[in-house]
Amino acid sequence: MIETSTPNAAAAARALLAVRRGAPRLRALPAPLAPQTLADAYAVQYALLRELNSSIAGWKASLFDAENGICAPLPANAVRDAPAYLVPSRMPTQNNSQFGIEPEVAFRLGSDLPPLRAGARYDRETVSAALVSAHAVIEVVVSRYLDSAAVTQLERVADSFMNELLIVGPSVPDWRALPIASLPLEFRVDGKPVHQARGGHPLNDPLLPVVWLANHLSQFGQGLRAGEIVTTGSWNDVRYVTFEQSVTAWFDGLGSAIVNF
Repeated sequence: MIETSTPNAAAAARALLAVRRGAPRLRALPAPLAPQTLADAYAVQYALLRELNSSIAGWKASLFDAENGICAPLPANAVRDAPAYLVPSRMPTQNNSQFGIEPEVAFRLGSDLPPLRAGARYDRETVSAALVSAHAVIEVVVSRYLDSAAVTQLERVADSFMNELLIVGPSVPDWRALPIASLPLEFRVDGKPVHQARGGHPLNDPLLPVVWLANHLSQFGQGLRAGEIVTTGSWNDVRYVTFEQSVTAWFDGLGSAIVNF
């Protein structure tokens, strides 16, 4: 199971947590602590949750293609309603002045999707029926490494794939009536449009990562729970902002997620 704890996972989580609390960024995890398998990396994520004494408020799902991806649980203090007003002292990662921002569509669970028996899989219709609302969101990303490109992918997964915060826009219960894969998006920084397009999900299907996540977690004996929110991938390249800047992601039909740094 993903939640299996090991001394190495706990030590790796404490090393990453030290960076969040203001220690210098890591060049990499010490070799004895570096995850060797995806299960190892997930164990670090859960060890971090235990160190934070946090419940799971949602999930980051990031797909490389229609069949393969990674996920990360979002701690309760990493999910905030829009409009969000952020100050340095209340950021999950201290001593950080640059933030990656990504506009996304996210979905909230209205009912549980528990783990299935071995070999069984959730289909699209069942997963869709469990979703109570869609949301415009902004994911804020920060790496706890000096250079995230210089460490292994498993180390990035252990670091919750760089998740810092998720800023959640208004609830839209009737999202099924929308052309969810081709919504117009306007992304603004300090009130000025920096990206305007129709559609833009990396796989042209925002629901696909949720279906994938339900089945992926099930393989590890885990499930999705009512109330959790699931991100589905950025509709634009990551952009970087600093404090005293504001960001808006507006999706036609879903409204806006707004964050002020």
